[in-house]
Amino acid sequence: MGKRSKGLNAVQQNNMLKKSMLSSCKKYAEQLEKENYALKNDPNTVIGQFIGQFKELYGQNSRLSVLCASLIKKLGESVVLSKEEMEAFQQKRINIKWEIADGETVETAKEFTFTYELQDAPPQGQPVQQTEQPGEIPECTDPDCTLPKDLKHTHTTPVAVTQDAVIASDVITMEEAGDPANDEVFG
Repeated sequence: MGKRSKGLNAVQQNNMLKKSMLSSCKKYAEQLEKENYALKNDPNTVIGQFIGQFKELYGQNSRLSVLCASLIKKLGESVVLSKEEMEAFQQKRINIKWEIADGETVETAKEFTFTYELQDAPPQGQPVQQTEQPGEIPECTDPDCTLPKDLKHTHTTPVAVTQDAVIASDVITMEEAGDPANDEVFG
């Protein structure tokens, strides 16, 4: 009976040792997973920038594939292009633009208008650029801007305003007109 209890005791000790090591390994693995997630999702790291560019390229490729397939279908399920027609776009930077009707969003729009513009491509290659969604407001790049940096906005070129012009900020909505806080505005 003594040999068996010694063997059972050794097995129990080994199991406790495994559990303590397993616990520390599990904590270390969780820490590495958190660091990995932070690296992949931080746009200030090389990995985060690469993943962001990859996602943008994948999205652009997907949208262009949808556009091409839609155009081919609209033109009768097939399109014949000469090599010259395709080579006319070589060494060019092609910017596909799309628009939606005023007051529409990408989700609610029934129609999209596509156009393109060509520019000479830079000799060192084309960097990945984020596409601009219709209705999406790009970040402000005005160095003299005093608005909060996290507020998405753009600045427009000021228009000459006459003395009797109505400014959009001077217009009040019907909801604002019914608000008792605005009684002084309406007398």
